[in-house]
Formats: sequence, C-alpha cells, structure tokens
Amino acid sequence: MKETREAQSIAIALSGGGARAIAFHLGCLKALHQTGILQRSKTLSCVSGGSVIGAMYVAHEGSFESFEDKICLLLEQGLVSKSIKTAFTTSEGLKAVLCSLVLLAYRILQLISLPLYWVANVFARQLNIDLTTGIGTTSPRRFASRTTILERTLDKFLFEGKTLKDLENAPQKFVSVAAELRTGSAFYFTPGESGCWRFGKVNPGQIKIARAVTASAAYPIFLPALDEVFAFNRRDGSVRSERVTLTDGGVYDNLGLSPLWPDRDPKISVDIPVPNVIITCRAGYGLRFGRPANSMVTRMTASFYTIFDRSQNAALKRLYDLKSAGRLKAIVLPYIGQADDRLTHAPANFIKRDEVSGYPTNFGPMSKAWIDKLSKRGQQVTLAVLQQHNPELISEAI
Repeated sequence: MKETREAQSIAIALSGGGARAIAFHLGCLKALHQTGILQRSKTLSCVSGGSVIGAMYVAHEGSFESFEDKICLLLEQGLVSKSIKTAFTTSEGLKAVLCSLVLLAYRILQLISLPLYWVANVFARQLNIDLTTGIGTTSPRRFASRTTILERTLDKFLFEGKTLKDLENAPQKFVSVAAELRTGSAFYFTPGESGCWRFGKVNPGQIKIARAVTASAAYPIFLPALDEVFAFNRRDGSVRSERVTLTDGGVYDNLGLSPLWPDRDPKISVDIPVPNVIITCRAGYGLRFGRPANSMVTRMTASFYTIFDRSQNAALKRLYDLKSAGRLKAIVLPYIGQADDRLTHAPANFIKRDEVSGYPTNFGPMSKAWIDKLSKRGQQVTLAVLQQHNPELISEAI
C-alpha cells in the first residue's frame, strides 16, 4: 500500500455549476479531506463555481473546519448583493457605465457608416482597390463591465488583493480554466505561469486570483467576457502583446479535465503535474428532459445544451479510455446526479438525487438548509463511490 501511495499523483477536478457547485464541492472536499486524499493530492483543476471554492481552498491558511465555515458564509450571503454594493460604492460601476456608452456610440457609428462604406466599396471595385483588408479585426476594448465589478467584489471580499504568485507554495497546484473566445482554446491560470497554446505564456506575478477566478466564472449569457491585453512569452523566445477575450471555462470544458490529460505537452501549454489518479467532482445536471423546441429561443437553447452535454460525455469517455489503456491508475467520479440505486455503500440518511436536482446555478444567497443538503450530498456520494470502487485510495487512518 505504501508503494502504491508514493507512486500516486492525484489530481482533483471541480466542475462548474455556480453556487450549487460550490456547495456540492464543499461536501466532496470534506469527504476527500476526511479520507486523507485531499492532503495527498497535487493538483486542483477548477472551472467556474469550482474555481471560486478551489481558489478559496488553496488560499486558505487555517483548518479545514474554518475553511468550511468561510464557504458556508459565502453561500449564505451570495455574491449578488456584494456586487451591487461594489457597483454603487466604487469607481468600477461608473467605469462600466462609461464603457457601455463608448461601445454603444461605436456601434451606432458603425451603422451610420455602412451606407458610406457600401458606396465607397462600389467605386473601389471599379478601380481594383480592396477595402476589406483589416475590416472587423479591431474594436474598442471593453475595459469595464459587470464582469469587472464581480472581479473587484471577489478581490475585496474573498481574496484580499492576493495574486496567483501568492499560491505558489500551496500544497496543491491551483489551475483555473477559462475559455479564450478569439481562438476557441483553453486559457489556464496557475501560480507558475498562465496562458494558452495559441498565444504563449504569461508571467502570473501581476495577475490577481480574483481575475483568474472571474475569467473562469464569467457565464456568457449574463456576464461579458474579460477583455484584456497580455504580454505573452512565445516558444521562439519573443514577447508579443495580444488581446484576449476570456469567458466561463465551462464553454471549453465544464469538468476541468483538459489540463489533466496525460498526453499534454507542457512545452506547448502551461506546465501542470501529470496525474495517474483523477477525481472528477461533477455538479452538473443529469439526464435532461426539456420542453418541446417549438420556437427559435427554445430551439437554440436546446441545441446549446445538446452540444454542452455531448462534450462532457466525450470527456468522460476519454477518461475511461485512458483508464482502460493503463494511462491512469484510477478514476473517481462523485456526481451530483449519481444514480442512487447503483451505490452499494449509501448511508441510511442518504440525500437523494431528486432532493437536490432542482437547485439553480446562480450566485444568489443560499439558505442553510440547502447548503447542508447539497454539501451532504457531495460528501455522501464521494465516500460511497470511494468505498465501492476505489477503497485503496482511502487512508488507513479512517
């Protein structure tokens, strides 16, 4: 057993899912701490709501019990009222309004200039002049928005100005997954380096934890993408400034598995420890059964969730394939939508799937009853799955 543990490289992935994910993952982390697995893990890969609790865990300097109290307080208060307070009591709200006006003026100017551009293009064609070069490649940068208000809120109330560099000595390597919309690639924030394979790597010393978490949690329907310019260190040794637009990591990978694949090349993307044990804590919904798609809105919504669900299924399939091929020693899948009748080690007071399936993913205040129910579900499912499928991972002290 000792040799097996020394050879283990454990990574824990915390999925997206807003406040529901935070509460469920709290229970998962509690079970993993209880079994000694959390303390032995090397990497914490996080998406969206998972990034909030994951960053709070690696940044926390007290006991697990005090960390749990901190998460429960966050869930009870929510982030909505704090963000509203930030908008009205700091300059960020005014900057967001000003930015919206600038962008509105730019779009109105575009509409007005379209007829003029059309006329000019007709004459240019007669003279064999191409006016399309560069069209649409630039636009004003969104320097402030509801997303930057959320970032400032997280920075003030949760992370107190700390940067990713402050997490460098944490027991687990923190990875926050965001989606870069210009290239459709993953953008990883870590204490050692940040970036994506398309642009290169960024020194994270000046990147606040709040920015990494916000980029990962900026759900695109409600929050604009973070519009930023970074100086990237490229593989040829050059440094180049690039504009990136970062949104919710769930758009690219809602399970947080993409930085953990054992066939990744750290020379191309950021360097993350290669795991041979992956624990995927999944707080998304189970089998979907929505309304008939008889309008454009319901049709597009259903299409989005179909693609979203299939991408997660493909990632899980790859996880099982890697296990079958011997590239992974073990996989553990604590899932909020776990089929209860398949668990052989469920406790007598087990929180059923149907009791928690209806909770939304927003960041509004959560009652103590719901916090207890969701977190207990996470703890119970994690322990039951471990005892049934991976008892060798559990510490002998339990």
